[in-house]
This record gives sequence, C-alpha cells and structure tokens, in this order.
Amino acid sequence: MDQRQRSPGGAPSAATPNADKPTVLEGVMSNIFDGLTDKDEQVRQAMQQAIVKILETHPLRATLILTDYRAKNAKLSEQTVSMILDCIHRVVAADTPLPTAANEKLIALALEELTRSVDQHVPLIQNPSLHILVCIGRGDDCNLVVEALQAHSGPSSTVPHFMLMQCLGQLAMANTAGLVPHIKTILARCLPHLGGIKQDHVKLAYAYAIGRFSEALMEHGTNTPTGEAKAAANCATEISVAYDVLFNQWLHSREPKVCMEILQALSSMYPLLPSDRILDQAPRLVPQILTLYRRSVDRNAVTQFLCSVLKTNLLMHAHVLDGVVDGLITHLFDLVCVYPDYEKPQTVKGHYEVLRCFHLLAGNYAAKIMDTLLIHLRNNSERERIKSLLILTHLLNSCAVHIESRLQALIECLKQLILAERSVKMKLTLLKTIVALAQKSLIRDKEFVWFVVRHSCKYSKISQEHGTLEEHATLVLSCENTLFMLASTVGTLDELLKRELLNYFLLLDYTDICGNLAKCLASLFAKSPHIEYDIADDEDQQSSPAVAGGEAAAPAAEDRGGVVKRGKVIVPSAESIYARCLALLGNQQCIKRASNILSFLKYYHPQLNPALEELWNRRISDMLLHINKPQAYLQQLQDFLLETNEFLGARDEQFPQRLAIKLGDQMYLYPMQLPHSEWQLPDLSAERGMLLQSVALTLCQVTDVACIHTKIDLIVTTARQERLDKHIKHAEYERRIEPCARALGYIARQHLAHVIKKLSELAQMGGRKHSTGFFSNLHFIKDTHKELENYKSNLLVVKAFGRIMDEADPLQSLQHLDDTMLNFLMIQLAGHKDQTIMSAILQTLLSICNQLIVTKEQLPAPLKHRKQIMETVFSIPIESPFHDLPLLPTILKLGTDFIRIGGSDSSECVDGSIIFEIACKNFFGCARQLKMKFDSQEEDEHNSFLAKHLNESLPQLNALVRAIVELDPSPSTLDLIIGILECWMRDKNSEVRICASHVLNNTLEVYIKSMKIGGCEAPSKFNQTGQMLGKIVPRCIDSNGTVRQVSVDILQKTLEIACIYETLTIASIDSSAEWLKEIESIKEHIITDEPKQIYNLAGDIAKIIAQRISSFQYLQFCKTLLQSLRDPEQSSTIGASVVLKFFIQQKGSELFHAVPDLVKDSLVALQLCDVPRAKSGVLKALVALTKHHPKLVCAEMLQQPLPYDEHLVEYWHLVCNDTELTGLMLDNFLQLLSGACLHEPQDASSMPHDRQRLASVQPFAIFCALHEMLPCKDIHDQLKARFAEMFSMLLTSLSSYTNLAAPMPAAPPASPSQPNKSSSKFGFVPNKELIKLNPCQIALETFQAFLNNLEMEQIATVLTVNTQLAASTDWHSYIELLTPMAIGLANQLQLTSPGMRQLVNALSKYVASPHDGQRVAAVGLYSRLVPLKPCGELASCLMLHLGAALSDPNAVVRGLSLQGMGYVGQLGEHESPRYSEMAIQALLKGVDDTVGECLINVPLESMRGLSRILQALPSDRVEPFHVSLAIRIRPFFGSYSMEMREAAIILFGDLCESKHDDGSSSPTSSMEALREQLFANLFPLLLHLSESEPAIASACKGTLRRVCRLLRAVRVNEIAQQQLVSDADQQRPLNYSNFIVDFVKVIALELTEHIQDFIDSCMPKLRSQWPEVRGSAAIVIGILHNFLSERNAQTESVAGKIAVLLKDEHVTVRVRAAQALGYFFGDI
Repeated sequence: MDQRQRSPGGAPSAATPNADKPTVLEGVMSNIFDGLTDKDEQVRQAMQQAIVKILETHPLRATLILTDYRAKNAKLSEQTVSMILDCIHRVVAADTPLPTAANEKLIALALEELTRSVDQHVPLIQNPSLHILVCIGRGDDCNLVVEALQAHSGPSSTVPHFMLMQCLGQLAMANTAGLVPHIKTILARCLPHLGGIKQDHVKLAYAYAIGRFSEALMEHGTNTPTGEAKAAANCATEISVAYDVLFNQWLHSREPKVCMEILQALSSMYPLLPSDRILDQAPRLVPQILTLYRRSVDRNAVTQFLCSVLKTNLLMHAHVLDGVVDGLITHLFDLVCVYPDYEKPQTVKGHYEVLRCFHLLAGNYAAKIMDTLLIHLRNNSERERIKSLLILTHLLNSCAVHIESRLQALIECLKQLILAERSVKMKLTLLKTIVALAQKSLIRDKEFVWFVVRHSCKYSKISQEHGTLEEHATLVLSCENTLFMLASTVGTLDELLKRELLNYFLLLDYTDICGNLAKCLASLFAKSPHIEYDIADDEDQQSSPAVAGGEAAAPAAEDRGGVVKRGKVIVPSAESIYARCLALLGNQQCIKRASNILSFLKYYHPQLNPALEELWNRRISDMLLHINKPQAYLQQLQDFLLETNEFLGARDEQFPQRLAIKLGDQMYLYPMQLPHSEWQLPDLSAERGMLLQSVALTLCQVTDVACIHTKIDLIVTTARQERLDKHIKHAEYERRIEPCARALGYIARQHLAHVIKKLSELAQMGGRKHSTGFFSNLHFIKDTHKELENYKSNLLVVKAFGRIMDEADPLQSLQHLDDTMLNFLMIQLAGHKDQTIMSAILQTLLSICNQLIVTKEQLPAPLKHRKQIMETVFSIPIESPFHDLPLLPTILKLGTDFIRIGGSDSSECVDGSIIFEIACKNFFGCARQLKMKFDSQEEDEHNSFLAKHLNESLPQLNALVRAIVELDPSPSTLDLIIGILECWMRDKNSEVRICASHVLNNTLEVYIKSMKIGGCEAPSKFNQTGQMLGKIVPRCIDSNGTVRQVSVDILQKTLEIACIYETLTIASIDSSAEWLKEIESIKEHIITDEPKQIYNLAGDIAKIIAQRISSFQYLQFCKTLLQSLRDPEQSSTIGASVVLKFFIQQKGSELFHAVPDLVKDSLVALQLCDVPRAKSGVLKALVALTKHHPKLVCAEMLQQPLPYDEHLVEYWHLVCNDTELTGLMLDNFLQLLSGACLHEPQDASSMPHDRQRLASVQPFAIFCALHEMLPCKDIHDQLKARFAEMFSMLLTSLSSYTNLAAPMPAAPPASPSQPNKSSSKFGFVPNKELIKLNPCQIALETFQAFLNNLEMEQIATVLTVNTQLAASTDWHSYIELLTPMAIGLANQLQLTSPGMRQLVNALSKYVASPHDGQRVAAVGLYSRLVPLKPCGELASCLMLHLGAALSDPNAVVRGLSLQGMGYVGQLGEHESPRYSEMAIQALLKGVDDTVGECLINVPLESMRGLSRILQALPSDRVEPFHVSLAIRIRPFFGSYSMEMREAAIILFGDLCESKHDDGSSSPTSSMEALREQLFANLFPLLLHLSESEPAIASACKGTLRRVCRLLRAVRVNEIAQQQLVSDADQQRPLNYSNFIVDFVKVIALELTEHIQDFIDSCMPKLRSQWPEVRGSAAIVIGILHNFLSERNAQTESVAGKIAVLLKDEHVTVRVRAAQALGYFFGDI
C-alpha cells in the first residue's frame, strides 16, 4: 500500500516532504492536458484515464490544477474541453463520493462551462457539464448543487440561463426527494420572467423543467401521500401561474419542438391545478385544445394533453363535459388513423391515444358515440367508414358492456356494408369487426358467414383499384384463418356455420376453398355430428317463401351477392355431399385438401348411415397413410368407394343407382370450359375424371339397363367434348380422356357387351369416310374439324378397348376380339405417324397378347395375322432425333409376347433373329447418343430423355433374348446372338457396353438353363473358349464397375458352358467347387474402384482361366489378349496386360515353343500401346518369362540414357524380386562408390569459380538405379545385412550432392529400332530430360527409400521435414536434420548395440575425407550423438574425432564440433570429467570467435553450450567464472539478434540456477558479487518480458523465476513461481499489463532499499529500440516512484523523461506513458 497517507482533501500529509510535488504534478497534468489533442483515439483515452486516476487520488489538488489550467487556457477547443468534462463526469459518477470542497470547485467549473454560451446550445460541452451537476446532485450534495444553480441565476431582475433550468429538470428526475422542497422557491424565482421569454430554446428548457417538476411532485405524492398533498398544495398556485403562461402565451410558438415540449409539460401540470379551476375551465378548455389540431403541432402531444384533461375531469365530475362532448367526439373521430403504419411507433402511439379518449368517453357518452359511428358508417367516404369500424372494434374489445344496447342498428348497417363494399382495406377492417362481434357472441346472421367464406376465395383477376396484390393476399389468408377460428372456437355459431358451409361446399364458385371448408366442417361435426333446422318467423316467411327440395338450395345460396332471402334453412342431402367428396378426393395433387375432406367424412358418416363408422374409420385411416403415394392412394380410394357402395347397397338396393344419378347430376360442377367468374377456379380435370370413374365403379352394382346406357353415353360424350385443337398436344388430350377410358374399363367388368357395342359404333363412325361428293376429291379443301373428331373417336376406342382387355374377364373379352377390331387397330397403326395414338395402339395390342398368354390353355386358337402385325410394329423407325423412342419398350415387349404366343402355323411364325437384330440396332444406336458431359441445357434434357426410355427398354430387350433362346437353345442360336452383340461390347460409350454386357450375360444364363446335352446335334467340345475368354477378359477390367461385375459373371458362365460340353452333363458343375467360390469372391470385390484391388483380382481371374482351359487354348488365349491391348477402353487394355502377366507366370513353362512369338508380339505391343500401365503389365509379363531363363540378365541397364524411361524403371522394380541377384548388385554398387568422387573435377583455370559443379556419370547412374530399387520391400533382408555401409554411404553422399548439377549427357547408343532421324550440329540430340534432374533430390529420395524399406520410420520422417533440402545451395538445411536423425538412430539401434558401433566405425573413414561434404556429414552426426549420453568406447571414439575437428579448416566443421562439445556435461559420470575441461575451454574461446559469414553462429552456439554445461555440471566446477560470465553476456540482452538475446537470457538464468544461496555467504563471497548482477538485471529482464517475440518472453519467464529465488524476497518469489510459469503449464496467456503493476508493487514493498537502483536500471530502457520495452519502462518507473520513501533531485527529471514519451512515434508508447503518469501521481 502507498506509504503516503492521503488527507481528507486528497492532499499529501505533512509528514512527507514534497515541496516540489505541486510543481511536478502541475507540469505533468499540463502535459497530459496537451496530450488530449493527440490524433489517435487510444492515446486520448489513455490521457483521460490518467486524469481520472489523478483526480480520484488527489481530488482537491488536482481539481485546483484543472480549474487553474482552464482559467489560463480560455481558448481550448471544444473537443478538449469536452474530454476534460468527461473525465470529471466519470469521477463524480463513481460510487465513491468526492470531498465537498472538491465538489464545490467542480460545480463552479461545470456551471461556468454550462452557461459560457449565453444564447446557443452547445451539446458537446453543455451536456457533460449538465451530467456532472446531476451526478453530484444525486448524492448528499444535492442542496449544494441546487443552491449553486440558484445563485448562478443572477439577480432577480434577469432571466436564469436556460441550461440551468434544463439541469434542474433532469435533477428532478434523478433526485426527486431532494429537489421537491426547492421547487416552490425555483418556481417563485422563474415565474416573474416567464412572460418575457422570447427565444424558443429557452422556452424549450423552461417547459421541460416545469414539466419534470410536475412529474416529480406527482411521483413524490404517490410514494408519500401526505407529503404529496402538502407539496402539491404549496405549489398549486405557482403551477397554476406557470400553466397560464405556457398555455396562453408560449403555446402560440411556431416551433414544433417547443410546442410539443409545452404540451407534454401541460399534460403533467394539469392534474396539479386547483380542483375548482379544473371544473370551471373544462367546458372552455376542451374546444381550445381541439383548435390546436389545426396548427402544425405534434398531434400525439395534443392528444396526450387532451387525454390528461379528459381523465382528470371525468374522475372529478361525470357530466362536466356535457356541453362540449358532441364537438369533442367529432374532432376525435377525425383524428383516428385510417391506415396506421406499425413500423412507425409515433403514428401508432397517436392512433391508440385517440382510441383511448373514446374509451374514456364511452363510460358516460356511449349513446352519442354509437350514433356518430352509425352516421359515419352510412357515409360515402371510405375513410369515414373505416374510422367508424376501427372505433367500434376497439370499443367492442375494451368496453363492450357500455355499447351493447345500441349494437343492433350497427349490425344491420354492417350487413349492408358487407354486400356493398369493394375496397380491400375496408373488407379487412370489416373482418376485424366481425371477429370482435363473434368473440362477444353477437352474430346471428348468415350474411357475416357469407362475407368470410366469399373472401376466402381468390379473385380470378385482381383489380388494383381496390387494393394491392399483397393486400388481396392478406385478405384471403385472414378470412381463411378467421373462418377456421370461428368454426373451432366460437360455440354460438356452430349450427349456422354447419348449414351455410355445407351449402357452399356444393357450389362451383367455392371449389377452390373446399379444402378449408372441409377443415372447418370437420371441426364442427367433431363437436356435434347432428344438424339443427331452424324455421324462420312467419313474417319472414311471408316476405320470402321457403325453398323446397334438397337441391334447390344451391341457386338460392349461390346468389349471395344480391339480396339474401331468409326462410326455411335447406341443407344438401348426405348423398350429394358424399358424391362431391368422392370427386374432390380424386385430385391427389391437393394433398392438404384431400386430408381435410377425409377428416370431414370421418365425422360426417352419421348423416349417411351411422353403421359406416367402423368401415370408414378403417378405410379413411388407410387412405391418410397412403396420401403421399399417388398410385396406392387412388387404389385405396376405389376400394373405399366399392366397399361403401356394397355396404350401403346391402341395406338399400336402390342406393347404388341413386348415387350414380347423384354423381351424374354433379357433372355441372366440373365443366371442361370454366365459366367466366369473378373468382378464381382451379383446373377440374382430375376431379371430373374421378367423378366419371366413381360413376363407373358404382354402375358395377346397378342392373337398370337404361341407367347403364345413360351413364355410358355420359362418359363417351364427356370424352368427345374434351377440347382438341392445334394449341393442345395430342398427349395432353390422351391424358384428359384417360379417366374416361378407365371408366369404360371398369364398367366392362359387369356390363362388357354394352360397352363393346358402344365402342364398335364409335369405331365404325371414326373409320367412315364422311364426304363422298365432288368436293371430297379436291385436296385443297380440308375438313379439319371432322379429322379431329375422327381422331378423338379413334383414340377413345383404342384406349378404351385396351382398358377393357385389362379389366374384363379374359375368356369373355377374347370372344369379342374379332377381325373388325384387329383390322381397325392395324389400319390405325399403319396410317398414323402420331406417337400418341401409336402408343395407345401398341398398349392395346400388349393387353390383347397378355390375355392370349393367360388363356393359352383354355383358348388354343392363336391370334390371327400376327406376322403381319409384328412386321408393322417393328417397321416403326427409332432414329435420330429419337422422338419415337418412348415406343421402344412396348415394341420389345410385343415382340417377346408374339414369340411366346407361338403356334403351329409356320407361315404365321415370327423370326426371332431378325427381331433381335432390329431391336439391338434401335436400342444400342440410341444408347450411343448418351453423354456424360453437356454443353447446354438442351443437351442435358435430351440425354435425360434418352436415359429414361432406354432404362425402360433394357428389361424388355432381355426378355426378348430369353424368349428367342428358350425357343431354340442351340449353339447356332448362341453364336448368332453373340455375333450381333460383339461390336456393341467394344463400343466407346460405357452405357452401350453396360447394356450389351447385361444382354450377353442374360443370354448365357438362359442358354445354360435351356441348352441341350447329348444327341447328335450337341458338340463335344467348345472350341471358341480361348477366343471368347480373351475377348471378355478386357471387359472384366473395364473402367465401368457395372461392366466389370457383369463381365465376370459372363466369364463364369463361359467356363461353365465349356465344362458342360466337355463332360456332357450339367451335374458336373459342382456348386461347391473351389474355382466357383473364387469367382464369387471376384464378383463381390470387382465393383471396387481401388486399382490395386482390381489388379489382384485380375491375377485371380488369370489363375482360374489357367486352371479351367485346355492346353491347346493357351496360345489362342494369349494372342487374343495381346490384340486386346488396342481396346478403345484404357482400363481394359491394362487389365489384358495384367491377366497376361499372371497367366504367363503360371503357364510359362508350357509355352516354351511359343516364347519367340510371344516376346516379339509383346515388344510390338509395347511400342504401339499408348497406355503406360498396360506397358508396365507387358514388361512384367516379359520379366516373368525371363525368370524361366536366368541367363538373360539385363547387364546393360546401367548404360542406358538417364533418366531411365518407364520401361527400365519398371524393370528395376521387378529385378528386386530376386533377392540373390539384388545382393550381388548392392555389393557391386558399394564397391564402385567407395572412394569415388561424386562430382567431376573442376579446372580452376578454365572454369568460372561460381559455376555449379557437375555430378559424376557412373556414380549418379548407380544412384538412379538405387533410387528405383530401394523402395522394393523384397530386398529388406539384403539391406539390413549391409546397413552400416549403406547408411554411411547414403548420409555422406547426400551432403556431397548438395548444390551439384546433373552430369553432361553423353551421346546415346544408336538403336536399331529407332534410327537417328535428326541430329544437332554437335552430332547428337541433347538429352534435355537429364539436365532437369537434381542429383541431391535423387540422393535424398534414395536415402528415404532405404530407411522406409528398413522400417526406420522415425529417421525417414526426418528427411521429409524440410521440403527445400534438395534445392539448398548450402549445408544449412542438411545440418538441421542431423539432430533428429541422431535421435532416430539411437531409438532404432540403441547406443550400446553392436550396430551403432559398426555405424560409427563405418562413418569414421569419412572424418578425414578430402571432400568437405563428407566431413560435414560425419562430424555433424558425431556432434548430434554426444547429447544422447554415449559411454565407453563409443564416447571415446566420438570425442576423439570431435576434438580433432576443432582445428578443421572449414568453419562449418569447427562449429559442428563446438555444438557437440556443449553436451559434454550430459555424458556419463566417467566420461564427463575426462572431457569437461577441454569442452569449457573450447566454448569460452568460441564466445569470442568472430567468424564472418558462416552457416553456424559460433558465439551463439558457445553460449548455448555453456548453458547446457551449467545445467549439467556441479556449481563448484564452474563457480570461478560466474561473475565474469554474467558481465560478459549482459550486452547481449540488447542484441539485435533475437536468438542472441534469447541465449544470453537463458544463460543468465542457468547461471543463477547453478547457484544456491543459503543466506550465510560473506559480503566478500562470490554470492554477494552475483547479487549485484541480480539487482542490475532484474528489471531489464522484466521489461524484456513485454516483447512480442514469444521466445524472448518465454526465456525471460524462466530466468526471472530463477533470479527471484536468490533475491531473499519471499512474496516476490511466490508470485514469480505462480505467475511466470512456462507456456505449456500456463492455462491462459500472461496478461502483462496487469501482472507488471501487481508484481512491481510487491517488489517495491519487499525490496524498498533497492528502489532507486531499480529505477536507475530502468532509465536506459526509456530509449530502447523496442516500443514495448520503452512503454513498460515508463509504467515501471511510474509505479516505483510511488514507493520512494523520500524525494530527491531526480524526481522532476524522471517525470519529464516520462512526459517526453507522450510524443513518441508509437501509439502504444504514448498510451503507456499516460498510464505511467497516472501511476506516478495516482494511488497505487
């Protein structure tokens, strides 16, 4: 804690001699004030914080300095003054109060600034001044502030400054209790001058103050009722006087803001006026207020004032406003906002203030208000009507009890408005009123229901005159929600809604909202399933007779737009509602509507038959479950209809006929041409189709012939009435009549003869030539209408006949199939090119074939003219642009069915091969057009079109093949089909190959099941096995996974067929055979896209083929595979080569007679093949042949041009498979490289000195070979046996190859196969690829391959860390990897192992190498092995060679040796003493080593080495040079090199760590000498801790912890050990700014006698090159000076030096200097 004791006024106590302190504080604060003009915001904020701290610590003295400074600098900028005032505000706003003396000064200063501007408002200065006064007045010195404000008001003859009143007004809100006693005095002082004030801003301030005074009086009275009455009574006169001035004089101001403030003040003042005056003035005041609306005054404020007046008067006397209420209501009505914008709060507030006035008046004047509303509702102005509705709605919601007696007339008026209104906004307002009436249970009339239902519908054409699109949409949505709300919540409307909504449900105009109607009806009938019928009054019936009959309600209800007639309420019959629901349920696109209708039916069933409950609950639940599945849903709907009809028909035989009639009668609800209507009507084709199907299904239970004929005619007429012209596509017309055809099919289930008769009539009509006269021969006269009618009739006949064949009993339907109908179909098929009718005819033919196949046994007579039909069908062209492709699946299916129909008549038989060839041409020709990438959207759409219909056609093509093979399962049939498919199997398009593979696979599968065994015609051998397998193998390795999988299946079936023919029995194929299991495994895994796995599977395929085919097939198989290398598919080419390799590996010994041919063909294939992996496969096949002839060894490979091509690279890889040969080659390589110079000799006289040296040719060729061989895992054992020699060679070679270029290329040997066609002027073609090689990269990759092969991952990973190693021009990157490499070696080999000794011995021969690179590698690795604590002979060997390297001519070698010497202390207890003296001497010498440009910083490494020795050796061994070392390394603390600074700091910490202070050392001991260095370095280390470099900060942390242990300061040591932990152990980063403040305070308290020394050690850091250090030094000095026991002459100079930093170039330094000055004079 600060040793100075602060006096109550904030001044220092007399005990501290600080005569110069005021001078210093004044100068510093002056500098800080000047710093407030800094351009950086952060600096200005720091200056303000410093001022705040000084004010808080020395409030009285700092306040005096501040006021003096302001007095002396009268021309300060407004911004500077504002910041000073802001500092004062922050101090006075704090919880700790200031002394009264200081507050007096601050009040005076604030008042001066507040009133400096006489007639202008200066917010920048006056606002903070006002806040200062309010903050002080909020506390105990409120009276002081009020008195000062009153005193500053001047003599009574002058008007007080307007900001004084503003301040008093805010003070009234901040400290109500403190100001209320002074209000009377303040008002007495101000009132005489109110009348003379002219300026608007003065009026504004005074009105604000008086208004706040009034609020304060009322609030004070609320909390203390007695005191309020007294205070209000005391001030009533003054308030009354002020009220007169404000209302009678000031309110006439033309400034809107002033008027608004005055009105708000009047609103607060009015309740405080005397009661008699309030009652007396009320009749006159209200008209006066109303006149204010005519002026440009804020209406909200006027309304607020009016509301206050009304509330006050009505509470005092209920009838005081009787004389003015009429005019008041009229004016308030005009104030209602017609369209309140809810995004503008002020508008909405004013709107609700007006409605609040109506609410206040409704208690006493409800009748007058209602009369006014009724008058305005009948007004022609839409705005007036909307206002009336808004007021009525508000009154209904807030005080309905006051207006109930006058509502009936309003309701009658509303019913007229409902019919007449056209504006959407008016309708929305009406809707709100209707909802309010319904909530109060005041609706009994169906006109309101009609309004809500009618406007739930959307307009067909929206008129923008009545409202915007958004408003129309809002109205529709609001009406929908309102209708459901009325149906689900308001119970009094249930019966009315039931009857009305059921009527609307059967009207065409309301079809679009039937979903919402059903939802509401479901809610209503769920509450009560019964309907109550009301009878109108007699007089109503006389004026409007009731309508009789169930169906007569529709016209009456439909005419809702005119006069609504009342009478007996008519409800539609249950059967009508049921029929309507069936039709609406047929549109499965309207899922929500269907769901609502099903829910409605579930509750409506008692109206139809209560016994339906169980059936409908089950069926409706099933339909709701399948409502998102169109096909299943429609089937469920048909079952629902059939079961319901059957159920009700059993109870009432006439029900089906009645229902059919009802359904037919409702056709008018679904017109084809929608009538012109004001309201939107949806497309009703789906509903119409469902209605017709419902009629058909119902007719199945009807027996009345007349009724049946009537409904059949209805369906046919409906189909013929569907529109067809040039604007409608035929496919669209077909879709429209599909329900009609389906309906006729349903009728045919029970009434087949009636339907066939009708269709025959239509067929004759459609095929008849209508014109036979003269004009029929004139071709230019074309009767388009008749053609379209004929087309419609023909299409209906075709589709209906197809449906009849599907639905009717086959035995009956085929009996009606005569030549007439067949001829009709063939004539239409041959004579039409229209795809729609062609598709319909084909589908009909398909239905006929299906019936023939089903009844083949019962009706053996085959179909007549089938060959002619088939020729006609297959003559349909499927050509580009493939518009008729959708017909292909049906055509193929027809071909299959015609083959299966068969027959004994040979003239009618169909040739399957011709059909199949045409089918393949059509199918695969189209498949060729499929693409994977598209250039346009049109291509994408066309591709999707092709793919869709080809996917539908492929199963039909397979079925056609099956039918052909089953008809004649002979080899000739198989050859025919394979011959047709072969060209498609090799197509470039993968989609064609997939389809062809599937078809071939299906063919073989059918063939196996159907083939004939034995007999004269069955062959005993399958001679095409080798050729077939050679052709199918490439497909097994196809790029497409599906082709691969299917082709393996084909391969299996091919082998099975060969096996069957060889054994003449199908039973010979044992399903448990091993080769079948292997093929099954291949099929399971061949779908993978992993190349390696496919490669392995290809070997399995070759193995199976080798086992299963005969030897005479071998050569044919191999040659076919080599020919397959030219396959258009790349992966298939690769697969052929892979299978060839595996096959030769297994059967090469049996191919000795064919080796010359195979080798020749293989070499030709290598030259011609463009696929690299296929070339590799052929090379492997050649190597496989070579293994059978070991004398054919590739001895000339090393003489081939570099770099090796892919063939030679693959060859080297494969050679490594022979371990014995690999061992011989490795020994040979080591012998050639031993002692060889890896670079060409450089002639110093002829070559430039800086030119890059070249690698030697032969060693480099060896490395290129090793580069390819060493990754091979097969040579692991050979490498392990030669580890020491190989590792040493590779390590030193990597260093030697650094910065070497590739050798000069020699002239390549002439190749007989590739003669030199062109040569350069030098006589040979330059080898440009060789020049691009990097020897160091080759050596590095070879080294990595060697280590990876031996599974030395830790060492191998080292080589991959630095990605720029191969491109280095020096040894820097190489040296970096030596340390992790040594660690890896120790972990992999163990230091004490014989392998490590062998490696060190093998490497020793390179220490004395004449080549620098080899010496760097050897010494570098030795120096990295020393830290790993070797012992015995190994340590001796390492230290011996390192000692010898200290005198090496190369500085890098010497530096590496010194790095090793630094770890001597970590050797064993026997080795460390032997070499420590030598190491220390070398390192001390290294600290002074001034080597120039070198890769290794020798002084840096020496310091790091000494640190390690200090950590490892006992302190007595190194104590003699502790102090001298500390002095020598201190200059390095300020080194520009970050690494040097870090090493010096860490070394000083290690020096302290090695020293143990037990407190008993003498003053002359080395410990006392070291303590001087500790005190001198303590604060420099603390300051460097603030550096942004993480390494320096971490080093300072560790060193400070060690230094603090020796300071003999317990608390300092505790904080250091707790806070300055390492980054790894620290949970959150060190907050240096907070830490330095706390830590320096503790140091100052425990080491008080050294404070001046600490300050002296920090002073130079004020000029440090690092901004962080300069700023931190200022902070530390500012804190330490707080703790000086006595001042000296340096105090003023120190403050001045810190103040200099206020102008530093760095922002952070200026900020910290300001903070430091705050600490300097603040309370620490």
